[in-house]
Amino acid sequence: MGIFDIFKKKKTDSTFPENDLEKTLVQATANASARNEFYQKLLWNELIVLTNGHDNSDEGVRTLTKGTTVQFVKLENGQIPVFTSTNRIFDKGIINEQVPFLAMKGEDLFSVAKGATFILNPYSDYGKELIPSEIEGLLNGSIFEHKKEMTIEQDTEVQIGQPAIYPVELVNALSNLFNEKETVKAAYLAAIKMNKAEKLPHLIIAIDTDGDMSSITNEAGPLVEKTLKNEIVDFIQIDNKGGISDYFLNQTKPFYNRN
Repeated sequence: MGIFDIFKKKKTDSTFPENDLEKTLVQATANASARNEFYQKLLWNELIVLTNGHDNSDEGVRTLTKGTTVQFVKLENGQIPVFTSTNRIFDKGIINEQVPFLAMKGEDLFSVAKGATFILNPYSDYGKELIPSEIEGLLNGSIFEHKKEMTIEQDTEVQIGQPAIYPVELVNALSNLFNEKETVKAAYLAAIKMNKAEKLPHLIIAIDTDGDMSSITNEAGPLVEKTLKNEIVDFIQIDNKGGISDYFLNQTKPFYNRN
């Protein structure tokens, strides 16, 4: 199920991101369309969890046998810290000494600690709280049934307008992509602020399509990450129900229009 090891050398230089899981974590923070891929990699990749009760003299690697009891380290608030690589333990120098850890496939780790709340990369710039209901959705697959695109209800209060700095590179990249998608009829751009807690507006792309939005955003998401790095960009589908779609259809011109 996992391996037990002891750190022999502390690393202080940040190497983030250093694996595919960390790359998708960065993408998921900026783009909702990348979140399913992040969740999938979280289940199938190796995660690192700190442990108690092991003799630090047992250096090296050993396989855990069935029935082995392992005690996970918990933070003061009861959360279990878990890391996407061993170097993440030492980010920002919060931990600066040898620590025992367990390396386990994410699915195995979450299965043996059902009901627990995990905190991913608590000492890093990129992390995430994983609550029990979210973990349960990961294990039973229901979390992947949720649509990746955001849905804005008609009665949601938003501030929307054109961005102060027009994202030319992103628009060009998306236009090239949409040109290859026969179901995409037009695409629009705006800057939106969803609530008072949001300090600055973020970009929103509205797509007029008869096809499946997921197949489009699965490819559009990586383009956003490549051109805008850590900025948030949301995708919605144009409909005829009024609300925010009316803004795009009546007050803006599409940046992409299929001829």
